[in-house]
Amino acid sequence: MNDFKNLKPISVYSTKQAVDDGFLIQVDQKISKEAGIRHPVYLTRSVWDKYVEVPEGMEVYQNQDGRLWDVLFMFAFFARKESSSHLLFKLLIQLPDTGDWEQNEKVMDRSNRLLREVTLKALITARDFDDPSPAIFIMKPFED
Repeated sequence: MNDFKNLKPISVYSTKQAVDDGFLIQVDQKISKEAGIRHPVYLTRSVWDKYVEVPEGMEVYQNQDGRLWDVLFMFAFFARKESSSHLLFKLLIQLPDTGDWEQNEKVMDRSNRLLREVTLKALITARDFDDPSPAIFIMKPFED
């Protein structure tokens, strides 16, 4: 039944390489543990850039640590209710209304177009192909 057991991979791209290349951002475990998360957490670059980095003009009342905390806290909140290794979760994020809306975002209140309800996806899987310990990867729903 296992037709693939004698095949060798053509190429592998490790989690460490993705972090080194900047495609994944590893969250400081001190911060993730404060949010109640036991395993290492990685965010895709696109999640980090859009939802954790503070948009221009919002630096006065927001900071990167607070935005990261929102992502981690909402993941942990929804994960407590889930037994699957795959989770879709929602959080509210303030972003400037510059026309860069994505399919995982919707307006929360028509009177405040800065507030978006964002859906993200989390996968709990092996940390790497040679490290079976669990890790959490948070990304946009259409990313893999």
